[in-house]
Amino acid sequence: MVRDPCARWCGRVSRELHPIPIKQKMNPMNNYLGIERTEWNTPIYRFTSPDRILSFIDKGKNTLVSPRKWKDPFENILSRMRFRKVDGDFYEHPLRDRVYGQCWTTIEETDAAWRMYIPDGNGVRLKTTIRKLHHSLANAQELYATMSCYIGRVEYKTEDELSAWFSDPQWVKDHLLRVGCRGQAESLLFKRKEFEPEQEIRLIYLDPHNRGDDDFYHYEVNPSEVIEEITFDPRMEDGLYDTYSSIIRKLGFSGKVDKSRLYQIPFFEISV
Repeated sequence: MVRDPCARWCGRVSRELHPIPIKQKMNPMNNYLGIERTEWNTPIYRFTSPDRILSFIDKGKNTLVSPRKWKDPFENILSRMRFRKVDGDFYEHPLRDRVYGQCWTTIEETDAAWRMYIPDGNGVRLKTTIRKLHHSLANAQELYATMSCYIGRVEYKTEDELSAWFSDPQWVKDHLLRVGCRGQAESLLFKRKEFEPEQEIRLIYLDPHNRGDDDFYHYEVNPSEVIEEITFDPRMEDGLYDTYSSIIRKLGFSGKVDKSRLYQIPFFEISV
């Protein structure tokens, strides 16, 4: 049934979303990791489920997750490392349970991407830019945006390369123990070569407020200001697409909404 997955959203369309004002100035060059200034307007994409998009638009909140929930053990070395003091005692990094991330990609669309991220054929792809995504997080902070809000390009290395880095005391001091938070953010931007087809860009938040060990961090955002396009799965049935797109409009999203034409059969007209 087309209506079932969307029914609970039909009565929740009256909320007005407001932009979040910029609260502080920052030097963005220090917060774009592995990304040149000329790339700040580069489009990036996120593949996810329709229910998550409806919640995002309805509530006006973007959600980052703790790297503890990421599957690859090499992705979050910060939470897996213990440090030994001169006296022999061990301690853990104070930010190990206070980091959050969200994964995007520079891949616009491929058959492999849809099937990798959305196996069931009923997915959604969001489009924004590197600059807009980072600004949405930084603008939501009243304090400490410079030290807590980052966006970076994932580097893909062999397992031997990563193991050598993570076991090198000088590399650990330079990245995990140095003054400031940039190194800790950079430590979340490494993956093994096997994941290179993902071409990830990651939004990273280092919580300076010590709110606890929650697995999620939510911040207020105006979806219509951040998201340029919402594109539905090319495998989705047209009736389901029509229902979802109608609800998205009723929830107040003003950007482009369409369905991927990846599998659309071209029309050929030949005069003979």
